[in-house]
Amino acid sequence: MPNAMSKMESVVTLTTVCANVATAAGMLFLMYKLGKQSEVLPSRYAAEGWNTPRLHPLTRASSGDFTKQVTPMEGLHEQAYLEEHNLGGTAKSQVVFKSAANGGKDVVIKDSVEALSAMKGVFKKLCTSSREILSVADVRNVHHLLGEPLDDSDSKEMMNFFNASDESALCVTFDMFMSWWSQLHDSSADPDGYYSQERYRQRFKVLQSRLKDPNIARITTKEEGDITSRRYRMHFLHDDQFLSPWHDVPLKNRDGSYNFICEIPKWTRKKFEIATGEPMNPIKQDVKNGVLREYKWGDMLFNYGCFPQTWEDPKVISDETGCPGDNDPIDVIELGTRQRPTGSITRVKIVGVIAMIDADETDWKILTMALDDDKAIHIQDLNDLDAHMPGVTSALTHWLRLYKTAEGKTENKFGFQGKPQGAAVATRIVEETHEAWRQLVATQSNIGGMKKVGSSTMLTV
Repeated sequence: MPNAMSKMESVVTLTTVCANVATAAGMLFLMYKLGKQSEVLPSRYAAEGWNTPRLHPLTRASSGDFTKQVTPMEGLHEQAYLEEHNLGGTAKSQVVFKSAANGGKDVVIKDSVEALSAMKGVFKKLCTSSREILSVADVRNVHHLLGEPLDDSDSKEMMNFFNASDESALCVTFDMFMSWWSQLHDSSADPDGYYSQERYRQRFKVLQSRLKDPNIARITTKEEGDITSRRYRMHFLHDDQFLSPWHDVPLKNRDGSYNFICEIPKWTRKKFEIATGEPMNPIKQDVKNGVLREYKWGDMLFNYGCFPQTWEDPKVISDETGCPGDNDPIDVIELGTRQRPTGSITRVKIVGVIAMIDADETDWKILTMALDDDKAIHIQDLNDLDAHMPGVTSALTHWLRLYKTAEGKTENKFGFQGKPQGAAVATRIVEETHEAWRQLVATQSNIGGMKKVGSSTMLTV
């Protein structure tokens, strides 16, 4: 009997030892996995090519195939946390704002830290004081800059959301802004995921880049007169000083892009244009025989406007068309998917040109793509344009050839045998018209004949 008891005690001891070893091995394995997981976060952000925030995990939890890590995002907000979940090898992440807004409910943003950092960058650039806080008017400006202006109903809703009685009062913190933005772009009302996809996040990234240039960012517009009357004018201002959109807005930016001034938004037909013969060169609706002009052929298929600081010299005969210039800034067609408001300034890339001849005058049409458009990354030249937007160049040429026939006029003609040309030719032509503008300004300034802004200096980038 004693021998049996001794053998049993030995078995129990051995079992206990094995259990302890297994437990220790399990703990070592768990520590190894958690260590590897902590390495993933900074390496992934480094691969995305942006400045990695100083992330220090606050808590980690693990159960079976499920792991969760919570990391403070102090660079975004003192009460913002990045939550990362991994279930069976499938990783998901979201940023949670412990917000005082929205009834004290947490605001959950299922987007990348990079995207939110761009939004924070835009928010900070629009702050007019050292405090990181905006007015309701500032938030409305964000919507305008992103190409989704608010109507009266949205504006009223926003005032109520921020409990603001005055649009100019500073009352919107970043977490409140994110709460508003999250509500307005509720994913439940966005089944195709448009607002959460990369093409939408690019808007904030491009806007953040644009706001780095304080000159362009501070340009605003001011309307005068009834928009349905011949007295209507849209003036351009910089720090509350009138400026000329033709002469004072720079043609190019530091990144090599060009500034497109929209006169006629796509899907509209009122013929707005920069008034080159008026002081300050405001935008007005063209008039013929006392009547405000509209395109009778139909609405524009594209955003239409011009490049500033360019001029098609009527004394120069073009080798490509055999005709002189039309005495205006060079016309620009922006082919992106979004409608651009009249007076908006958008960074674009040049992709081609159509050599139109209108009433025996050269009337270049520069083809461009907005940098913040979802197709911009794929389109660098005319061949790319036809590949990603099949039929667009032929449709453009058809529209430009026939649109004046609705007024009883003959069809327009074209240089280059009617064939659109690529980015290299287009860029050369733009630079030639820029040089012609420089000579115009120098000559007219000397004789006092240039109708441009008199008090401001030309903006630089």
